[in-house]
Amino acid sequence: MMLFLWGVLPVLAFIGMIAYLLWKISGGIDFFCKSISKKRKKIMTIIGLIILLLPAVSVKATWVLVLLHFAVILLVMDLIAWLIHKIWKKKEFPILWKRLYRSGVIAALLTCMVFVYGTYNIYHVIQTDYTVETAKAIREDGYKILVVSDLHYGITLNQEQLQEEVTKMSGENADIVILDGDIVDESTTQTQMQEAFQTLGKIANKYGVYYVYGNHDQNNYTSHPNYGRDELADTIQQAGITILDDEVETINDEIALIGRSDKSDPTKVRKTISELTANLDSAQEWIVLDHQPTEYEEVENADCDMIVSGHTHGGQIWPAGLFAIALHLDDQSYGEETLNQLHAIVTSGIAGWGFPLRTEKHSEYIVINLKPVNGK
Repeated sequence: MMLFLWGVLPVLAFIGMIAYLLWKISGGIDFFCKSISKKRKKIMTIIGLIILLLPAVSVKATWVLVLLHFAVILLVMDLIAWLIHKIWKKKEFPILWKRLYRSGVIAALLTCMVFVYGTYNIYHVIQTDYTVETAKAIREDGYKILVVSDLHYGITLNQEQLQEEVTKMSGENADIVILDGDIVDESTTQTQMQEAFQTLGKIANKYGVYYVYGNHDQNNYTSHPNYGRDELADTIQQAGITILDDEVETINDEIALIGRSDKSDPTKVRKTISELTANLDSAQEWIVLDHQPTEYEEVENADCDMIVSGHTHGGQIWPAGLFAIALHLDDQSYGEETLNQLHAIVTSGIAGWGFPLRTEKHSEYIVINLKPVNGK
């Protein structure tokens, strides 16, 4: 299934896009250049396609993403035009509309609008708050937990911008700070990796900054990493951040943070949730930190109270989120769900992966206000 989703499907989509754009270019040339020969039309069609594809040489995958959006918008316009033609009494559209429609100008403008919005959206970081009540005997004031996930440092925010976000986060005076994976990835340089953790390690807190690995942090998807696993771990720890890699940390004898190894890590078999909770005090609030929102049933059956994840980006680029939900790639895509006693929260992340673009959901860090049921 994963090979089909990330290997076969993108290739099929690219081939389909090329074929569709060829057809649209050919149709446009037929409309605007009716008097030229078929041979010249074919040559002009090929040249038009080359012009569209040429920027991919320099901007690579980003331009392919632009073309995919352009093709989808053209397709939607074709469907709308077909429906209008079916219900409109007149046989012909106004000539101005036909010229704009055939030229692709409207689709190009709409594509630009989508990308302007997507660029603004990924850089515009907001704070999302959740209030979770627990029956466990925690202090009356409860705990404020700040969660940052999926920074993928180097894709969007630079050090100055990240510092601005850290300053805002520090203003929350959180009790606990969680870095929930994919803070860096395969494109992050060694210097950037060090910048990211040194900056995030300074978020103001009372009981520490805790970190779980994501599927990208340890360069699992490249054979030429910019930094090694040991160097990554050393940098994180030197920044004053505690790594929880299939480990548990107890806070005030009231909260147990259960940090899980990422399920995609090819170097190890992670412990089961039952193994991690075997020796814990059931009177404590058990909070599972797992980068990928998965194994909810096992977590619930182990009597955990909360699970906090990232990974999904809320889809990031529409309609990826819809596909993820339809195919049930994760147990949850975004937001908060309650499964009996288990509170499940998934953040869309503070940035994004691969492209400096977000057309689905927003960039965020989250604040979880954990309160006793009878607390004020």
